[in-house]
Amino acid sequence: MAASLPPLAENNTIIIIGCGPAGASCAIKLKKLTDGAGTKPRIVVYEGKPLEKKSHYNQCLGVLSPPLEKIMEEDLEIPFPWPIVQKKIDGYVIHAGRSVINLAGEHAPSYACRRVEFDNYLFQKVQEAGVEVVPARVTDMDFLADGVMVYSESNNLRADMIVGAFGLDDGMAKVFERVTAYRQPKFLSSVVTKIHPGEEAIRRFGNSIHAFLPSSLASVEFGAVTPKANHLSINVAGQEVDATTMDKFLRLDEVRESLPRQVQDVLPELAYFKGKFPTLPAKAQIGERYVMVGDASGLNRPFKGKGINSAVITGIKAAQAIASKGLTRAAFEGYLGDCCELTDDIPYGRILRALTIRFSKYGLMDGVLEAAKKEPALRKAMFNVVSGQETYKRTWKETRNIGLLFRIFITSLRHALKK
Repeated sequence: MAASLPPLAENNTIIIIGCGPAGASCAIKLKKLTDGAGTKPRIVVYEGKPLEKKSHYNQCLGVLSPPLEKIMEEDLEIPFPWPIVQKKIDGYVIHAGRSVINLAGEHAPSYACRRVEFDNYLFQKVQEAGVEVVPARVTDMDFLADGVMVYSESNNLRADMIVGAFGLDDGMAKVFERVTAYRQPKFLSSVVTKIHPGEEAIRRFGNSIHAFLPSSLASVEFGAVTPKANHLSINVAGQEVDATTMDKFLRLDEVRESLPRQVQDVLPELAYFKGKFPTLPAKAQIGERYVMVGDASGLNRPFKGKGINSAVITGIKAAQAIASKGLTRAAFEGYLGDCCELTDDIPYGRILRALTIRFSKYGLMDGVLEAAKKEPALRKAMFNVVSGQETYKRTWKETRNIGLLFRIFITSLRHALKK
């Protein structure tokens, strides 16, 4: 990074590319902080999707997890969007082979909503905060000695710094990779579909998310069925998942048994959507005159879950760093330091992901589930992992016990030998 830039001032222009949870949170927080301090720089958000129409597609399942309510109300100072909540998520049902375990915790529940509704809510709050919004996609950038020239489908602006909140958009990532040291984070692909089995079937399905760790589908790291108000959202994730993978997943016995009976008739007619989510941090998330937030930064849980929380947190942290330290080296580096709870968790999440993949591949995960039925500490740890109620680091420290790990291994091995 080059020499420090001057502190934030009224004649500065800050452009935020993307108005999803990360970009919206950054815009709202930065606007409130700078208005309160009297600096009032120009804050401009570029967003190419018609968020106000709620017609865009988003492959995120839209699960709002604790402590998002507290973060929004205390840090962003906006109400939690209770009107858009469709379902309270009370627990998780984990499937591995023929083994099933029902997990419920003592923590606050999560809430399922339509992700486009959540995006629309934050978009409205950005507008209410008085942030300038340009409804256009950014198409290119030039990093200059005294700023950044931003080109879009609508207008062109010169900025003093850029906040990248564009998720894993390939086009925008390639622009940054061409003009900076930034490199998009590694990611998993995800295929999503949804079914409408009827009100009674939704009621019988219950308020739990069903998660699957299928050993028979090597390309699938995990799958899930999430209940909403009038439908079930189904997703699979892995390095190379595609529509054929989803077809195979929906034909698994354990998946069919968890779905309402009448669903079988509509499976061939389902529409699929494809997306992706990061599993590791991006390279050079910060640089001269730019900061990455949300999925673009890769600063999230490496084994999936709570992506919305991570996006909101990184957006807030970036705004706080910029507002307090201006356009300086300390602001950029301070932002990453403030995200230490996310970054410190990454090594533990990588280990967990690797172990889960190996155990699933060799058919040992059903043995782990059987061990969890007898081991309260393991059961609690599994709930914390799938729900995101605790960090991986804290969960590991609470669970690491040689005797427990040995019993888990023996139970898994015995279960595998019985097959």
